[in-house]
Amino acid sequence: MLLPCLLGGANRTAISDEPTIRRTEFGVPHIEATTFRGLGIGLGFAQAEDYQERVVISLLRAKGYMGRTFGKDSMESDFAAMRIHARVQQTYHLLDADTRAMYDGFAEGVNRYITANRGTLPAWAQPVFHGHDVAAGDIGTANTTAARNLVLRWLRRDSLARVTPPEHDASREEPDIAARPILGSDADVGSNAWALAPSRTTSGRAILLRNPHLNWNAGYWEAHVTLPGKLDFYGDFRIGSAFSVVGGFNAQLGWATTNNATDLDEVYELALDATQPDHYLFDGTSVPVRYDDVAVVSRDGDSLRTTTRRYATTPLGPVIHRSHDKLYIVRAGPEGEYRAGAQFLAMMRAQSLKEWKQALAMRARATSNLTYADRAGNILTIWMATIPRLPHPSGHDSVPIPARTSADIWTRLITLDSLPQTQNPPGGYVHNENDAPHFANLRALLDTARYPDNVERGELRLRSQLALQLIANTRKFSLEDVVRQKHSMRMLLADRVKPELLAAVKRSPVATDSTAMLAVAILAAWNNSVAPTSRGGVLFETFWRRYLLQARDSAFAEKWSWARLTQTPRGLGQPEKAVDALLWAMNETTRKFGRPDVAWGDVHRVRRGGVDVPVGGCSGALGCFRVLTYEEQADGKRAANSGDGWVLAVEFGPRTPRAYSILAYGQSTDPKSPHHADQAAMFARGEFKPVRFTAKDVIAHTIRQYTPSP
Repeated sequence: MLLPCLLGGANRTAISDEPTIRRTEFGVPHIEATTFRGLGIGLGFAQAEDYQERVVISLLRAKGYMGRTFGKDSMESDFAAMRIHARVQQTYHLLDADTRAMYDGFAEGVNRYITANRGTLPAWAQPVFHGHDVAAGDIGTANTTAARNLVLRWLRRDSLARVTPPEHDASREEPDIAARPILGSDADVGSNAWALAPSRTTSGRAILLRNPHLNWNAGYWEAHVTLPGKLDFYGDFRIGSAFSVVGGFNAQLGWATTNNATDLDEVYELALDATQPDHYLFDGTSVPVRYDDVAVVSRDGDSLRTTTRRYATTPLGPVIHRSHDKLYIVRAGPEGEYRAGAQFLAMMRAQSLKEWKQALAMRARATSNLTYADRAGNILTIWMATIPRLPHPSGHDSVPIPARTSADIWTRLITLDSLPQTQNPPGGYVHNENDAPHFANLRALLDTARYPDNVERGELRLRSQLALQLIANTRKFSLEDVVRQKHSMRMLLADRVKPELLAAVKRSPVATDSTAMLAVAILAAWNNSVAPTSRGGVLFETFWRRYLLQARDSAFAEKWSWARLTQTPRGLGQPEKAVDALLWAMNETTRKFGRPDVAWGDVHRVRRGGVDVPVGGCSGALGCFRVLTYEEQADGKRAANSGDGWVLAVEFGPRTPRAYSILAYGQSTDPKSPHHADQAAMFARGEFKPVRFTAKDVIAHTIRQYTPSP
């Protein structure tokens, strides 16, 4: 019989190496163990409980068993997986013992779940996993597909340029990215993150906001792991991994991740040796191309069949293409890096900014902006990337770089201290919404000229500008204030173009047309928000999508500029087309929804399980900070399927953190689970749940306590 054990105290006594899982009221697992292996077992078992077959399939893919399990049509990913496994076999013993223990335990936890649920899982789900399979998900690789496509595009353009000068043909141009439907999630893959210094909070304690927004099947999963004296961490873990993309907090510090745009690799062009087959010329010598044979087993009816492919590689990087006289390789910063899990564990265990930065110095995490806050009052944002220090101008993913000697290729990464970062700036805040790192604080703007040309550059988009309007001021915030600010329903785009749109209609030939007059009345009365009860947002969003398709690059009268980085873009570049688009939108909105001033929440819904409720939020392309994108439903409604999903706000108190969180799509994908849709309506209302972190709080709110079946 398992005796109760207490969480979160220095005098806790271990009674078993087996983990204890306590589920609190929204199904969040609080996993306690006396070993890292035990923590891994609890994580693997609890994840599999909530995501069932998805966890199993993720590990089958990492193991290279898709073809063996589902047949030859599913084996394509197995070739890459087997090559990654070769790297795991070379490096697993080099990992620290605690990281290996977590990997081994996670695999065991999934195996235990499979064994305990054979009656409900498909027959193909077998307990065959090992820590190597979990670690394989954290091995860095080069994007060989993108690199190969780059070379092929470049060779094709080069060939056409030699034959005849290209003629401009506007009919063959691809639509500008801004013309893509705003309903789609492609413009909103990323996150928001804030850190507020003690000088900017009512409590005098630092506050961190973590707000990833990806598709709602991305698999953010909330959990709390405790190993007395060694680890006490609350955050999100991606499905199928003991670590993966993770953000959260311990008693001393926390961090948030936001996607960044990184240039992690370079494609090089090598000269083949005409005198020796399968050799290239480098550093004045003839170097042989190496070949690796990869064997994959796939199911063919009741039998198994082995398929072997040969892959060419060099010490400089994998071969991605070969012509009659050139060899093309890609050299990537993350290639072969095996310590991502170890770095995350070190970050989770860190007790100070110094220790946390020491973990970052491993450089095993390939990408992401990291926004940080701690109990000592430090705040920081850093643009993280395993990015090469180039001895040449960047190819910018468009041209291969000729390489004849070692001096022509990169051999080192840009150091951690040389990456763009803003620490404890004036004004007491830092932020990132997936834009370039130079704008983390308006009073401490980073000079782009300080950084190499393969460091991200870009404009400050509307979503980031709204974030700055919310926090780049002198106001002091409570933790509850931050939660309310997170759910701002403003659409900044409307502030920037609606006045000129109304003026354009009033001075147009259709100004006295009844439809035009009604459109002006609706938009003039609209408060420029996408709150569920707001009327006018659906009409404006419909207008803007139509207008972008017509105006394209000249949609704004004034494009974004560094000179006016928080006031631009603004205005209408083509007022006549804007008027036409608005009249079209009036008819379209009426046709689809019965009236042009339909309330935002009558159209936009959160639908999960038995929940079907109105929700506010829109695309970041419209300047919303509460980002939501939607898919059209059969009944004409739009259901949220991407954007804000998991949100965390934490304040680092004098003894223990105080935090709120929400996971819109719940802890479990199982429709039968009570935790499949129990947060959906709360999320739609803009409500958060309190995070249970202390031992007393966890135990008081435990609804189920158990040990994973051995």
